[in-house]
Order: sequence, then C-alpha cells, then structure tokens
Amino acid sequence: AMFGFGSGQKQITPEVQDKLLQDPRVQASIKQAGEAALNDPEVQRQILDTCKEKFPEYASSAKDQVKAWAQDPAVQAKAKEFAGVAIAFVGQAGDQLLKQIEQGPAGVRLLAFVASAVSTANAVLSCVNVTQVFSHMIIYTVSLYQLVFSLTTVLFEAKPEWLTAFEDKTGVPISSYQDMLILNARFLTLAGGRGLFYLFQGTLWLAFASLTEVLDLLTGLFLVFIGGIHVLMHFGVAPKDVATKMRNGYIQVSGSP
Repeated sequence: AMFGFGSGQKQITPEVQDKLLQDPRVQASIKQAGEAALNDPEVQRQILDTCKEKFPEYASSAKDQVKAWAQDPAVQAKAKEFAGVAIAFVGQAGDQLLKQIEQGPAGVRLLAFVASAVSTANAVLSCVNVTQVFSHMIIYTVSLYQLVFSLTTVLFEAKPEWLTAFEDKTGVPISSYQDMLILNARFLTLAGGRGLFYLFQGTLWLAFASLTEVLDLLTGLFLVFIGGIHVLMHFGVAPKDVATKMRNGYIQVSGSP
C-alpha cells in the first residue's frame, strides 16, 4: 500500500519502501533494534537519512510515513524479514541443535531420545481422541503403531540406568522387551538400522502433516533429520562433521560471521 498524509505530501511507493528497508545501513539498525524494529527511534532516523540521500523527493513526507510503517504489522514483518531478525531467532535454536550434534554420538543420542519422546507424546495425543476410531480408523491405527515405534526407540536411546530404575519402580518388564528386540530386530542396535527406522517414523507423520497439523509436521521433520544423522554415522560421517557443514551452510546463507 502507499502512504500519504495530506495532498501536499508525496507518497512513498512500495518499490521505494522496499529499497529503503533493504538498505544495508537500515538493515543493520533493525538487527540492532531486535523486536522493536521500526519502532526504534534510531531505525527511523536511519531510514530518514537514507531517504534523504537516495530519494530526496520523498524526504519532506518521509518522517510521518515511517512512523505509520511502525504501526503497520505487515511492514514491520517485511522489515524484520529483510533484516533477517526472524531468521536470527530461528538461528539461535538451530545453533543449540548444532552444538548438541557437535558433542558426537552422545549428543545425537540425546536428540534422538527427545525426538522419540516427542513422537510418543504426539501419538498419545492422537490415541486419546477415541472418536477417530470411527471417523478416521486408518489414522488412529497408524497412531497406535507410532506409539509402539516411538516407545521402542526410546528404549534404545535412554540410558540403561534410567530403564533399570523405571523397571524397579513400576515392575514393567522393559528389559525383557528390549532383549527380545535385540534378538529379533537386530537392526535397531545399529546406527544405520535405527536411522532408517527414524526415517520411516518421520515419513509416517509427514503423511498426515499439513499446515493445520503442525505438530505432525514438526515431529516428522525432526525424526527425518535424526534418521539422516544416524544413516550418515553408519557410513562413517562423524556428527561433528555434519554440524560443521550445516553451520558453514547457515553462515553462507545468512551472511553472518
């Protein structure tokens, strides 16, 4: 949209607005401001200075229009997108993930345990909705499968002392179940085998995922990622090497040091 404040003021066009927000100096000030973005006085000052320098024909009306942009959620979102603020927040979470991977097999094992636990919780949420037995019987059945699958992988990623303590307190023979799996499903004891199993579970969740089923989408992507890491480990690619390549790729895309 265009912004005008009186007949004597020249409206800043969307094209000029984009060029102002994409100016490196403006983007740097937005990054510095963080969530405040266009509401920050320093950001507004930098936009005005850039406008005077590059688009002097809009300088007289820019001040009021920039203030209006600060109150427009769409323009705020665009400014943050251009400056990479949203990416920076996602990047912080990604950085923690990479740090965990860089710890090697122990770090990957913890991430795999978390992924399995998330899958278990998602399966439980699906299974408690018993109305699906009649309305979506296939989906409900697959959710039951996923519950068993995710609990199984939890057993192989959890610390042995956790399993022993759980069995002692509850009397549930999980050690016997695990021994049976080791004997009859030996692939679960191998990094490559578990990796393929994670990929299988992830694709099952993704088969039901959509923009409205976000939990299925995130769970599926997480499991596929963990599965990929395990497969790479099976072929001799160290987790630290994977994390380094991912970090270098992120730096190239974001342009951050």
